[in-house]
Amino acid sequence: MKKGLVLIAALALAVPVLAQPAAIDLGTLTSDTSVSGVLNPAEVVWYEFTIGDVAYIDITTNDSTGVSDSELGLYDDLGVFVATDDDDGFGLLSTLSFNDGSGLALGDSWNLGGDGIANGEDGPLPAGTYYLAFGGYNTTYGMDNWDVTSTSSQEGDYTITFYVPEPASLMLLGFAGLVALRRR
Repeated sequence: MKKGLVLIAALALAVPVLAQPAAIDLGTLTSDTSVSGVLNPAEVVWYEFTIGDVAYIDITTNDSTGVSDSELGLYDDLGVFVATDDDDGFGLLSTLSFNDGSGLALGDSWNLGGDGIANGEDGPLPAGTYYLAFGGYNTTYGMDNWDVTSTSSQEGDYTITFYVPEPASLMLLGFAGLVALRRR
């Protein structure tokens, strides 16, 4: 038993864990959120966000005006690679779709599973904290330690939109408010 514990400890020490990337913290996403900025050549911009148990989360660069060929990479809070996308949005822009997907048309008709609809093509995304790496084509996403590099010449204005459903309790409060107004 002791040999097994020593081996596990030795393996854990053998893989260095890098510090989390310097990221713009978006906090907990509880509704649709958009962020904008300017991308420089060979730059990787990081966003940190937390989600609860949500029915879907879709992340897209479709509203970008200066960057025409984007790439997205998602990592968990331990730096483990989750997913990447290059070109599932409109044209050469990027879209990731998790859980059930929003059902929005966020890609060309041949993207996002062949119909352009965000239906969770990138799989499940449990509640937790995540790091999104954004860059232009050609950005490379490693499998761990937030290992991302870019040799992109893309530059210009960008917008990243996170589609997240509002919590059911907020929707119920809104519905209750409508019912109260209707009774007056």
